[in-house]
Amino acid sequence: MDYSKQKLVKYGITLGGSLILLGIDQLLKGFVRQSIPLGTSRSFLPPILSLTNLANTGAAWSFLSGHSWVFTLLAAIALVLFSYFLITNRNNAWLFWGLSLMLTGTVGNLLDRLVNGFVTDMLKLEIFNFPIFNLADCYLTLGVLLIMIGILRGEE
Repeated sequence: MDYSKQKLVKYGITLGGSLILLGIDQLLKGFVRQSIPLGTSRSFLPPILSLTNLANTGAAWSFLSGHSWVFTLLAAIALVLFSYFLITNRNNAWLFWGLSLMLTGTVGNLLDRLVNGFVTDMLKLEIFNFPIFNLADCYLTLGVLLIMIGILRGEE
């Protein structure tokens, strides 16, 4: 396979994978909004994980709750920046995959803000006290972790 076809396959897999992850995030958020009353929890994997319906108008840990417009604006800026860095650093695997996950997570939470005015958080770790989060947050965290691994490995 020649180089241009390899790039096309790489981008196709990335786009397809991102769309699948985004779809899973949105489906789980919709399921939680439809089946769990706001502010309540249902055991999912006892005693490790429960599903909780939380409408978060802030950021992580409900930081600046009630200012969803700020995070909508920041997410839009982040989408532009992540896309730019993704295009300009497409040959660095750690950065490419990390940014792809960060882009997917940002889109997932931005869609919530645009459609609902808040982000649906639902994953509650029961084994220790940790803020409730969602799959898009997991994608963002994993993306940052991949970028950090690339930096620690000394890859540019």
